[in-house]
Amino acid sequence: MVPSPALVERVDAVFADMDKPGHPGAGLLVIDHDEIVYRKGYGLADLETQRPITADSSFYLASISKQFTAMAIMLLAEQRKLSFEDRLPAYFPQFPPWGAEISLRHLLHHTSGLPGYIHFFSSSERIPEFTRDITGVTNEAVLERVMHLPRTDFPVGTQYAYGGTSYVLLAMIVAIVSGQSFADFLKANVFDPLGMKHTVVYDASRPARHKLAQAYWEENGQFERWDYPLLTAGDGGLFSTLEDLFLWDQALNTECLVSKAALERAFTSGTTNDSTPVGYGFGWITNVFPYLSAAEREQLLALGEAGLHHVAHGGSCVAYYNYIIRFLDSRRTIIVLTNCGPIAPAVEPHHPAIPGPRVRAHRVAEILFSD
Repeated sequence: MVPSPALVERVDAVFADMDKPGHPGAGLLVIDHDEIVYRKGYGLADLETQRPITADSSFYLASISKQFTAMAIMLLAEQRKLSFEDRLPAYFPQFPPWGAEISLRHLLHHTSGLPGYIHFFSSSERIPEFTRDITGVTNEAVLERVMHLPRTDFPVGTQYAYGGTSYVLLAMIVAIVSGQSFADFLKANVFDPLGMKHTVVYDASRPARHKLAQAYWEENGQFERWDYPLLTAGDGGLFSTLEDLFLWDQALNTECLVSKAALERAFTSGTTNDSTPVGYGFGWITNVFPYLSAAEREQLLALGEAGLHHVAHGGSCVAYYNYIIRFLDSRRTIIVLTNCGPIAPAVEPHHPAIPGPRVRAHRVAEILFSD
């Protein structure tokens, strides 16, 4: 499909508040099957140089990174190098006894009972202090803090609680099993095979980031530059572009990385011990409706049956706010990446469907895909 000029005008209006001089902005990608039907940058990637956002601007993905971590685990599972039922002590022998109940499946579905890790390092609500506190935090530092916990927050498998710690541990397990760093494993097994030339894991090696969309947060009507400070990976850590994410989206429609059965497993909700669905698969929300306002529900329902069968995820970290939704039956995808954070520290939101870019993405879906 090729959007009409009238539809393009309506889509652009969704981002009009960002698409103006001296303002950070967003990148939008709309995919229909194997075709990019709309791709545009709004606003600036760098306020100092006035460089605009383009399809090859690099954004921090934040929690959208989780789907790549899950893919790494699925790749190793298909190679029979690990099992989803493996327990933490198999990879971390020094783990406290309560870790023996936690499987990789619990980590993937956020049912492990492990708390989020950011509060281990900072409780500040002010961005400058928060940034100072978390600068240089690594996966190893997170593991060390987890090892000193007296117990999980709730009995393993009894609840769903979204957070980052489980996916940090999964990234470390990928490194242990593969004998490579997490970054090297993804590069060799995902990024390079798919041609994702400008996607990197930002870890202690501090790799170069292609045409970085610099992040900004607003205070007293002024935009303040924010430099991403963490060195953790697995729960976040990836920088990527709209162009590379198109290649990722296309791979998820094929078996070029893992089998169809593995992908179906990733897109299917996990359950608690009593078989209650948690609405989260392997790195993907399997149902965003519980997070939506009434107006947003109507937007997805306007898509008919196609709006019901979807997977999605958000990602936020202070000044980067992102969202991806894939409509599985119609094979349509919308991705919104932004470099302007509207609120105080939000590395681990209480849910993984970030409101700002989510609202924009769903509005675009309604404009372009509703009958």
